[in-house]
Amino acid sequence: MRRLALLLAVAAALASGAAFGQANDEALQRAFTEGMQQVQAGNLAQAEAIFRDMLKRTGSPRVKLELARTLYLQGKYDEAKTLFHEVSVESDTPWRVVDNIAGFVRDIEERTGYLKFGLTVVSDTNPRNLAAQKEFAIGDLRVTPAEAPRKMTGLRYSLQGWLPLSEFRAAGYLSAAYSDYPGQDVDRLTADGGIAKNLTDLGRLRGKVGIELGTFGGKRLYHFPYLGLDSVLAESETYRITGELKAGKVRFADFTYLDASQTSVAFSARKTVSQTAAVSMSASAERSSANERPYSYYGWDLGPGINTFWPQSTFLVGARASIGARKYADVDPLFGERRADAKRRLEVTVGNKRWRWRNSYVSLVASLERNSSNIEFYSYRKANVSVVVE
Repeated sequence: MRRLALLLAVAAALASGAAFGQANDEALQRAFTEGMQQVQAGNLAQAEAIFRDMLKRTGSPRVKLELARTLYLQGKYDEAKTLFHEVSVESDTPWRVVDNIAGFVRDIEERTGYLKFGLTVVSDTNPRNLAAQKEFAIGDLRVTPAEAPRKMTGLRYSLQGWLPLSEFRAAGYLSAAYSDYPGQDVDRLTADGGIAKNLTDLGRLRGKVGIELGTFGGKRLYHFPYLGLDSVLAESETYRITGELKAGKVRFADFTYLDASQTSVAFSARKTVSQTAAVSMSASAERSSANERPYSYYGWDLGPGINTFWPQSTFLVGARASIGARKYADVDPLFGERRADAKRRLEVTVGNKRWRWRNSYVSLVASLERNSSNIEFYSYRKANVSVVVE
């Protein structure tokens, strides 16, 4: 019933404009009304036939949306997903409708599974997160780093997968990204996979057993087996609030003193505030207890964001800012001070519904990031410019 209510809200949003390309076509209007009545009566096969016949005579997004709804309610997910997608990319589809459609697509994908690929051309001014070249004091010793930050351009390949295991009310998941720069000394791989199992009938609370791992320069850097919880805390046709809890033991291949028990909690909220804008807020906290106390820390992060849609030009513009801090538990053994970092980041995304490459969307992402530490060695700044195809 919740999904049906959401879909009715989508239809209502579209109903605010002209239903069809020919506003005075009374025959189409009568057919549409009959189709809606058949849906309300539960006669889905009849409604499908009416909307299919209408779609031969008009390319109205509203008719496509109602046909998608009818197919969804019958469990014909593949065709429903295709039609939902076609409506969402229409240049004049309001943001509120796009947001609601995304909820249905998400529900379909969780039922049927998916495998998605992405490609990003990324330019990074400081891929190693190095401080600007200068002298550092390590005790009484003055050290000048041999390497200064330098700009590099490379490719990032990404993959996301979801495989329902219906008989267990669970699913397998995988998220991976590989950054490939010239040479191999700064190439990175991160991957996160495991099993998620529904803990409630509605699937609003899931338990997770997974492992995250990373490599750097072609060598294994760390692995992190964990237990987790994902939850949809609140949801309606205009907002969605989610939370995540994760705890486990991270182990580093060559730096055992960094091995630690880690716990993190994160929340995200998103609300559609108009037909052309949505706002978001994310917050997280983390705690790490390392084998050696100076490398234990706790930290937090807070980030507001906004996404806007400009119907006349079909541009999608988003921005997100975040601030965070991390404080370490004891004096750094090399620098003789207790380390404390403050981090700031700003990201702007620009896309357009007309920017397509084959069947993928193209967008531009630019970000500025700065980490300020009381120990200058750990301070850095960087800028990224990316072309994302997904």
